[in-house]
Amino acid sequence: MAERDPREIDLEKVRASQAGDREAFDYLIEKYKDVVYAVAYRFARDPDLAMDLAQDTFIRAYKGIKSFKGRSSFSTWLYRIAMNTCIDFTRKHSRSVASQAVPEEVAEYADSEPITRKPTRGPSKQVLTKELGEQIQDAIEALPEYHKSVFVLYEIEGMSYKEIADVVGCSIGTVMSRLHYARKKLRVMLEPYVDGGRRVEAADGENGKI
Repeated sequence: MAERDPREIDLEKVRASQAGDREAFDYLIEKYKDVVYAVAYRFARDPDLAMDLAQDTFIRAYKGIKSFKGRSSFSTWLYRIAMNTCIDFTRKHSRSVASQAVPEEVAEYADSEPITRKPTRGPSKQVLTKELGEQIQDAIEALPEYHKSVFVLYEIEGMSYKEIADVVGCSIGTVMSRLHYARKKLRVMLEPYVDGGRRVEAADGENGKI
C-alpha cells in the first residue's frame, strides 16, 4: 500500500481542526514544532525567547486556522505565520539577545571555518573568532527585515525560491534579488574581519603568534 502524501494528511488535520478537533491541531503542533522553533531561534538567538515565539506562532495559527483555504500547503502557511511573528518581534527589539554560537551555514559568508566546529590554534585566533562571530550576528541583525527573512529561509532553512516566495508573498525574482542583496551586504560588512582573520592565519602559520 502506497504511503499517503504528507500534505494530504496535513489538510485532513487542518479540516478537522477547523471543525473544532483540538487533537488534530495537536498533531500539527507535534509535527512542526521543531521547524517553527528553529526559525524562531534564528531570529531570537535565545532558547527561551525562541520558545515564546514558537508558542505565539501556534497560537496565531490556531486562532486563524479557519482562514486557511488550502491554496498553499499548510507548512507554507505556518512558515508565513512564524516569519511574521519573528518580524514583529524584531521590530519591537532593536537588537536581539547576544548569540551564544553562530550557525555554520552563516559562518561561510565570512570565508571562515565554522567557529563551533574546531578548536582554535592560539589566543589571538580565539579572540578574532569570537569577535567575528559577534560581527556576523550583528551583520545579520542589521539586514532589513525582508532581506533577513529571505536569507534565513534560503541559506539556513534550506527552502527553495518557490517556497520562500509563497511564504513571504512575493515573486521568485524578488526572492532572488533580496537574497543577492543580503549576501552582498553581509560580505561588505564582514570584509574587515575576514581580512583580519587571514592575517592572523598567516602569522600563526609562520611563528605561532602575531
